[in-house]
Amino acid sequence: MELESFKELRIESDESKEKAATSGLSYDDLEVVSRNSRVKTKDKMDRATNEQVLDPKTRMILFKMLSRGNLKELNGCVSTGKEANVYSAIAGDGSPAAVKVYKTSILVFKDRDKYVSGEFRFRRGYNKHNPREMVRVWAEKEFRNLSRLRAAGILSPEPVFLDRHVLVMSFFGTDGWACPRLKDAKVSTRKLAEMYISCAVIMRQMFHIANLVHGDLSEYNMLVEGSKLVVIDVSQSVEHDHPYALDFLRRDCCNVNTFFNRKGVQVLKVKVFFEYITSLAGSQEVNSYEEVVQDLLSKEENQLKESEEEDEATEEAVFLNTPIPRTLHHVEDVEQDLQLMKEGGGDSLLYRKIVGIAGAEEVEPTSSLASLPNPSEEHEEGGQVSDAESSERSDPDLEASESEGEVVEGNREGSETVELSRKEWKKKVKEEQREKRKTKVPKKVKKRRQVMARRNKG
Repeated sequence: MELESFKELRIESDESKEKAATSGLSYDDLEVVSRNSRVKTKDKMDRATNEQVLDPKTRMILFKMLSRGNLKELNGCVSTGKEANVYSAIAGDGSPAAVKVYKTSILVFKDRDKYVSGEFRFRRGYNKHNPREMVRVWAEKEFRNLSRLRAAGILSPEPVFLDRHVLVMSFFGTDGWACPRLKDAKVSTRKLAEMYISCAVIMRQMFHIANLVHGDLSEYNMLVEGSKLVVIDVSQSVEHDHPYALDFLRRDCCNVNTFFNRKGVQVLKVKVFFEYITSLAGSQEVNSYEEVVQDLLSKEENQLKESEEEDEATEEAVFLNTPIPRTLHHVEDVEQDLQLMKEGGGDSLLYRKIVGIAGAEEVEPTSSLASLPNPSEEHEEGGQVSDAESSERSDPDLEASESEGEVVEGNREGSETVELSRKEWKKKVKEEQREKRKTKVPKKVKKRRQVMARRNKG
């Protein structure tokens, strides 16, 4: 029995050597394969992602588009970004097309939730834990937003076909070369000034007609076709009633102003720009939008000549850091704001034009706060004014100082302050701060004194 079993093992080893010789593998490798009883047929290269977007599932979607006739040709990449790559192609009807393929395997742009959550269109939610499902919702969002822009008469790519995370749309360019971005376009300053007005008109059209806020509008997301601007990349655009819509719009205004101002173009203040886009006043016809912007620019030019640059920077900083109420529930004190409107100070309310409240120029101002009687000047029992205070009021020198806009200083409880204009008050505060800086002790000197005092005590 032992001799027979030895012969069988020898025969098996001889057959294994023959298999190794014919298959090109070594005898040891063939033994390892035989032990595992299976041969490895797949490799990690089969799951590899090329150009950050072309994984096996995406390639299969593109192959199906070509086989169905949605596309005739698929050419090279014309643009890359943090969320997708864009390829030039030939559509089924022979027209040039752009194929936008969103990134699914390698996600760089992950902060998508704040752009989707809160919108009525996606009220049923989406799968946040599955990258492909999340990107599919993102692609569907851009398809809908592009359709809205086209319906509103805004120049933008026309969506043609959508299959999961692959979007086919019209192509802006010639011979496979896309139109340059606004950042890269070589345009004169005069043309840039016209484009700034066009950009303001587009933003107002998006807000009032398409009911959208771009959310990421800058020189990178606008193409230049001749002398016209083409709005692209609207996947992150939100509806105008989104919880963060006004914050996104304010950021867009700031980005647009920064670019054109850097190119030497006269721009509106961010606050004036924001109010122009959101204002319900004026004509809602698109033809009148451009005239309104030109009027605002001419007024801005006159104001710039009279005002100081430091005051403008202060007002811009205050506006950029002030929260904007979305609804009246977010207003802390409605009655106080209404009183402020009656007194002619409604210009400081950021939501004044959003809700359609008349401006300060449309409200008849009543008597100012300075003309109202001071409760601290009256007696608690009878409400009579003391002789000393009445003599102070009847003093002609005091009346003259009040007419000249001077400030009468005193203690906090019984002092009388005369209302100054905003410009005079700022000038006075700046002068006081300037005088304080002259006698200010440097921080390093203070620190040295403290150290020396501790040593002397020790």
